[in-house]
Amino acid sequence: MAEDHEFSSVDDIIKDATQYGHNILYMNYKGLVEIPRNLLETPICDIVERLYLKRNLLQTVPTDIGRLSRLVELYLHSNSIANLPKEISNLVKLEYLDVSCNMLQSIPPSIGDLQSLKKLHLSNNELTKLPQEIGNLKELVSLEVVNNKLTVIPTQLCDCLALKSLILDRNQLRELPRQLVNMTYLEEISAVGNKLTHMPADMGMMPSLKSVYIDSNPFLYSVPFSLWNKQIGANGCHSADVQQISEDSRLVVEMDGYVTPVPPEIKQVYTLQDANQPDVPSLLDYCLKVIYRYKNLKDNDKDKLYVDRTSLPQYLADLLHIPTAHCLAPGACEKPIFTVAFARVFKLGWAQQWQNTNPTAIPFLGLCCSKQCLKLFTRFPVPV
Repeated sequence: MAEDHEFSSVDDIIKDATQYGHNILYMNYKGLVEIPRNLLETPICDIVERLYLKRNLLQTVPTDIGRLSRLVELYLHSNSIANLPKEISNLVKLEYLDVSCNMLQSIPPSIGDLQSLKKLHLSNNELTKLPQEIGNLKELVSLEVVNNKLTVIPTQLCDCLALKSLILDRNQLRELPRQLVNMTYLEEISAVGNKLTHMPADMGMMPSLKSVYIDSNPFLYSVPFSLWNKQIGANGCHSADVQQISEDSRLVVEMDGYVTPVPPEIKQVYTLQDANQPDVPSLLDYCLKVIYRYKNLKDNDKDKLYVDRTSLPQYLADLLHIPTAHCLAPGACEKPIFTVAFARVFKLGWAQQWQNTNPTAIPFLGLCCSKQCLKLFTRFPVPV
């Protein structure tokens, strides 16, 4: 290990590391305007495994950064880096990359080639989007993108099936992708201080999920009921005018003094108070249910019906892959919900104390597949 003594010069640190085989180099607070060229030369470039360059004056990362062939950890926190070169992908052994507190406006698609990457920290930059190729990071366990300008999360991120922690605080997100429900190892999601209007209805069905933090989302008026037994942080929500959301072609449920938008995929929504509404799905919803059921038939039954799902509009194909929700009625109904839902809005103070202690706390939104299931869910909302 090469120690980061306050008065050690960079040349001395590299010289000592070369002489004694130090594989951890601390070059924090050295006033560097570029990564030293002699660090990228043999033999030192074949020795270094962890490189710390916090709080320097770096503006670029050299295109031959891949010469650090054994690098496992690269810490570039608090510099002035405006972009990463596509050659960052040549760090084939890299497991931890921290470029927080820089001036990044984009991430190169080649980031997806870092097949060993486990932790990626991108907080406090100027990012407006993440590349779709981020979904290729099959070993990624932790992703932090706090205090950027993200408006959407690519659905491909949900292909990072090893991900355990997803921190997206203080961006401009209006929704989280429904495909999150496929992330079986995800334990923590934090999207504090965004512009969320709804959350994936089936989020609570994720087997490893423990904590969801969605505080300070002014357009968020309810939480999916599937999260009723999770740790939830939801203070400071629903401060914006709900009319701003309903004007965006969103349906709104009003009952028992609560008002909340439903997920945008829902085109018809009923409550038990809608006594005259028939318990009949729309033609679109009926077709989706038939195709979805067919998709899950055994192979020897599929010759009875053929549907080319690639010919469908993308939003319908996505719905068939990940429905809007599944019925919450007790007795394991769990039928898929696509564009028609029967809703209940309520609080469950004994399970979530924050709904008891805070009179302005947002309620739960529960969705069922039929009026009959909604009646049953109203009587028995949780398993007994």
